[in-house]
Amino acid sequence: MAVIQELSPHLADLIAAGEVVERPASVAKELIENAIDAGATRITVEIENGGVTYLRIADDGCGIAPEDAPIAFRRHATSKLRTEADLAAIGTLGFRGEALAAIAAVARIDLLTKQRGALAGTHLHLEAGTITEHEEAGCPEGTTLVIRDLFFNTPARMKFLKKDFTEAGYVLGAVQHAALSHPEISMTLIRDGKQVFCSAGDGKLMTPVFGVFGRELTGDMLEVEPLMRDNLTVWGYITKPHAGRPTRGMQHFFVNGRYVKNRTMQAALEEAYRNRIITGKYPSCTLFLTMPLGGVDVNVHPAKTEIKFAQEKPVFEVVYIACKNALEKDDNVPEIRKKQVAVKEDNLTLHQQQIEVPVTPLAYEKARQPVQEPPISVSSARPTAAAQMARATHAGAPVARYEPHVACDDFDADAPSALRQNAALHPQIMESARHTMPPVVEAAPAAPVHALPQGTPKTVPLTGGARVLGEAFHTYIVAEDAQGMLLIDKHAAHERMLFNKLRETTEIAQQRLLAPVIVEPSATESAALTEHLDEVRATGFDLEPFGSGSFAVRGAPAYLDSADIPSVLSEIAMRLMTSRAAATERFDDLIHMVACKAAIKAGSSSALPELQSVCDRVLADPEVSSCPHGRPVMVRLTRYELDKLFKRVNQ
Repeated sequence: MAVIQELSPHLADLIAAGEVVERPASVAKELIENAIDAGATRITVEIENGGVTYLRIADDGCGIAPEDAPIAFRRHATSKLRTEADLAAIGTLGFRGEALAAIAAVARIDLLTKQRGALAGTHLHLEAGTITEHEEAGCPEGTTLVIRDLFFNTPARMKFLKKDFTEAGYVLGAVQHAALSHPEISMTLIRDGKQVFCSAGDGKLMTPVFGVFGRELTGDMLEVEPLMRDNLTVWGYITKPHAGRPTRGMQHFFVNGRYVKNRTMQAALEEAYRNRIITGKYPSCTLFLTMPLGGVDVNVHPAKTEIKFAQEKPVFEVVYIACKNALEKDDNVPEIRKKQVAVKEDNLTLHQQQIEVPVTPLAYEKARQPVQEPPISVSSARPTAAAQMARATHAGAPVARYEPHVACDDFDADAPSALRQNAALHPQIMESARHTMPPVVEAAPAAPVHALPQGTPKTVPLTGGARVLGEAFHTYIVAEDAQGMLLIDKHAAHERMLFNKLRETTEIAQQRLLAPVIVEPSATESAALTEHLDEVRATGFDLEPFGSGSFAVRGAPAYLDSADIPSVLSEIAMRLMTSRAAATERFDDLIHMVACKAAIKAGSSSALPELQSVCDRVLADPEVSSCPHGRPVMVRLTRYELDKLFKRVNQ
C-alpha cells in the first residue's frame, strides 16, 4: 500500500482556507478588495455576531457574467492574471484566485451579481464549496455576497475565534483600512443593525482620517506633503510629537493602495521622530507610498499584507525625509482645545451623541479654531497622591506641578526599535538624509543638582534617619545619613509604594470626575476593553460604552491625574490583548500600570518636604527595595567610598 497519497480536492481546499481565512475579518478584507478591483464606488459591509454567523458585502461594481459566476469559486481562477510576466507587476489588490474558493470551503454562501446594463442577474448558493443552486435572479447592478455560518464544517477552527465584539473590531479595522486607502469609495459598516462607520467617498483623505483617528487625534495631525525621490512618492498624515501613543496600533502604511505591515517604513517613520518624542511613545500615521509595480513583491504571503521591496534603502530614505520635512515645519506647541462633553446638569449623566461621519474638511478646520472661553477642567479637585503625602507629613508645604510621564514599558516588544532596524538594514541612510534635512538641535545639558531654595531651613526634621539635600536631574533624591550618601529614584520608589497599596486593598479608592472624560481608543483597543470590562473596572475605573467604539469615564483611581486616563486605558487594552496570564496575574499587571502613571514623574521638580517624605518611607519599608519592573529604588555611596574617591584614605 502506498504511503504517499494525493489529498482529496475537498481536503486541499480546507488547507488552503486555513492560509487565507483566519477569522471573519479575513473574509471581509478579501471581498472588499475584490469589490475595489471591480470598480465599485460604494461598498456596504454588514455583520452579525462578529461576522461569524452572518457577513454581507454589497458593491456597485462591474458585476460577474452568468457564465463566469461558477468558475469564480474554483481554486486559482482569476480575471487578473494571464501570463507569468503579470506576476512581476501586480496592480490589483486580489490576484491569487484563492479567496472565493477558500471562503466557500468553510461557509455557506449566497452570491447575487448583475453586470451593468444586463436585464437579469445570477444567484448561486454554495455549501462547503459545492454549488447547490444556480439560477437567474433579479438584483441590483454589482455584486452581493452573503457569508453564513463561517467554519460550520471545521468546528476545531471556531475555538480560536474571540468574542463577537472583538471579531467585529477586526472587521471594523479591515473596513477602515479600505476607506483610508481609497477615499474616493464610500465605505459603510453595519454591526448588528447599527451603522458604526461611514465614509463619504468624496475623494478627500481627511474624511476617512477623521473617521478612523477621531476628533482629538486628527487635530494633532500634520500633513506630509508629497515627496518624489527615485520614482517613489510619499504623502499622508502623521501626528505631532507630543501626541505619541503607548503602542503602534495607529500606524497605517499603504503601498500602491494596499494596506501592508512593513518594518522598513515603520523604522523610517520612527527615526524621523528621534529626539522629538517621549521614550516609549510612538507616532500615529496614515502614510502612502507609490512606486513602480516591479519594485515590490506582494506575493509573499496568502494574506497579502506582508511585502518585500526590491531595494529597501530608497524606501527608508523617502519615508524618513518626507516625515522629517513635515515635523520641521511644525513648532510642536500643543493646542488647547475645548473638550466636548455631554453632561446633564442635575446628576452628571451622559447623553449619547450621534456624530455624523464623514465631516467635511471645512467643518474640520472650523473645529480646529481656538476657543475663546477658558477650557473646562475634567478632573475633580482632589489632590494627587504625591501632594497628599507631602501635606500629611509637612502641612502647608508647596506641592510640585507634575509634567507628562515617560512610559516605563514598551508593550510592542516584538517590533525592533528604529535605531536597531536602521543599523541592520541601512548603515549609510542617515548620511544621505543629513544632506537633505536641517541639522537636529542638540538637547540641552542635564540639570545640575538642585540646591535648597532660599528661605528653606538647611535641615529637615528626620523621621527615617536620613536628611534630604535636594534632587539631581529632577529624578534622583540626594540624601545623607550616618553611613554615607543615598540616591533614590523618586518615580520608582513612589511607583512601588502605590503598587503595594493597590495590591493590598480589596477596593481601590476612586475619585468621581466633575465631568466625564470621553476616550476614543482604536478599534482593537475598544474591543479589548469591552471584552474585559469587569477587570478594567476592578482597577478603579468607572467607565461605560459611549457611542461607536468610545467610552465615557466617570471615575478613575484616586491617585491618577485625569490627563493620564486615555493613555492608561490604551496601555491596559494592549496588555489585555497580548497577555496570556491568569486573571490574578493580569490584575497585578493592570494596577502596576495605574501605579506607574500615578507616581511622581521623573524629570519634574519636587518640593523638598515631598522628597523627604519619599525618602523616609523608602527607608522605613523593606518592601520598597525595587520598583515593580525590578529596577533598584535606592543606591548608597558610603562615607569610606567617598573618602577613597577624594584620596582622603589609603587605597
